[in-house]
Amino acid sequence: MLMAASRAIVGTAYLALALLAVRARAQDADFAAKCPDAVREKVELQSRTPPRPIPAAVTRPALRQNLLLMAKQDQEVRAHLRLTGGRIDQATPEGRRLREVDSGNLKRLKHIVAQEGFPTAEMVGLDGVDAAWLLTIHAADPDLQEEVLELTVGHLRRGEVLSDQVAMLTDDLLNGRGRKQRYGTNYELRDGQLYPAPIEDEANVDARRREVGLLSLANDMCLARAIYGTRASQ
Repeated sequence: MLMAASRAIVGTAYLALALLAVRARAQDADFAAKCPDAVREKVELQSRTPPRPIPAAVTRPALRQNLLLMAKQDQEVRAHLRLTGGRIDQATPEGRRLREVDSGNLKRLKHIVAQEGFPTAEMVGLDGVDAAWLLTIHAADPDLQEEVLELTVGHLRRGEVLSDQVAMLTDDLLNGRGRKQRYGTNYELRDGQLYPAPIEDEANVDARRREVGLLSLANDMCLARAIYGTRASQ
């Protein structure tokens, strides 16, 4: 059975090889050639983003390393998505490995959140916070995602979590609840091509995206398709 990798292509910068890194890599030459407007907009948005606070020391280095390892495994099992147009055959070794890693990561992440709350930058560094956030997005567990959004109000205020990250998780939560997304950061496959999943008040989505530091929907879609191309098959 083939499934669209909606949980693997999350957010407006999806991951290192899915859509989390698309934004981070938006200035690569390949993307610059295919999506010049997106690259220009990305540079402009970055110029308006204040620097994130870097903690002087990390108080929970073992937890940080655990989160980074989990995120690394998350990325490794999604590395083949570029070759499959963002689709996963659950019967293949890659599909089984993806389920295995996601299941283990979800169990561990829920334990961490229950015991520690959502990790702070002081505890695990900014890269540890980002790793925990990525794992939350890929958790496909709306209850956990809603809890994390509530727990990270202070993280957002301190700049440890960014508004575009909150937008991504909000969309994933809404999608998991069977509702339309708000910012257009989740994609789905239609006839072998990537399109944003249904969006509430779509006419004003770019204004909402701008408020949280996301690329315009057209530029974001250009980058998404640059990563996945038209290789997806039904």
